[in-house]
Amino acid sequence: MISFLKKYVNKFRYAFGGLFHGITHDRSIFLQCLIAVCVIIVFAFFHLTMIEWVIVLILIGSIIALEFINSAIETIVDFISPEYNEKAKIMKDYAAAAVLVMSIVAAVVGLMILKGKL
Repeated sequence: MISFLKKYVNKFRYAFGGLFHGITHDRSIFLQCLIAVCVIIVFAFFHLTMIEWVIVLILIGSIIALEFINSAIETIVDFISPEYNEKAKIMKDYAAAAVLVMSIVAAVVGLMILKGKL
């Protein structure tokens, strides 16, 4: 039973280690987190409903999670293909595009929420 708990505690420790490392060592992840904090501060002045906050937080979490996945993909591709490779570039571009698409959707939804508050 102790080893079972230790195993799961370690999983959380590794996950939080990855979170901390990503925020402190990856500029894109740090930027997304900084933008998230700014959005939360700005939206706090608009008295959002509970469902609006849930939507905003899901979008923020999705973008940050996608940025972590994007960074992981970039790291793997750079490790496997240290030399320039067109297919490696395409893989990295696709991962970056996923973050861009989610960011655009989040911005549109955020503006829709704010429009209803003005």
